[in-house]
Amino acid sequence: MTTSPTNRSYWVVPGKLAAGAYPNRHSVTSDDQIDVVEHLLRVGIGDFVNLTQDRPGGTESHLVRYDQAINGRASVSRFEIPDFGIPTVDAMTAILDHIDRQLAAGLGVYVHCWAGVGRTGTVVGCWLIRHQLAQSDNVLSVIAKRREGNQETADHTSPETEAQRQFVRAWQTGR
Repeated sequence: MTTSPTNRSYWVVPGKLAAGAYPNRHSVTSDDQIDVVEHLLRVGIGDFVNLTQDRPGGTESHLVRYDQAINGRASVSRFEIPDFGIPTVDAMTAILDHIDRQLAAGLGVYVHCWAGVGRTGTVVGCWLIRHQLAQSDNVLSVIAKRREGNQETADHTSPETEAQRQFVRAWQTGR
């Protein structure tokens, strides 16, 4: 597998679609956060698909938002999914449609939640099935293979919860 974009991420489609942890997940300083964001921008990420609730008043408002570090050089698209939760079918379809539009426009896309395991794996799994890069019976092993480059959580099952795994396995090709 191609080298990962960062030590807390992996390529779903090398050079085009990446997934992983919140860009500042373990930042000790704001400089660390900027380094992660800068590296993602350097490898071609033009849109950050943020699945967290990091807005003021959200359940993850404690996260240090990275929008300022991007400074207009990429877009941040928010599709909130509760931690350990699953979206509706319509919400997942909207997320996948957005990713596909960005990729078709030539932008690299980085999908993330907080740890890059549960919500992120759910989106990645559905995207893989949509594009016939996995089927319901092998999607979890396909995700695991792609996640091997994630130095922090490669050994975690993704998606994280049984409800998330069931949601992915039930996803239909082309949806």
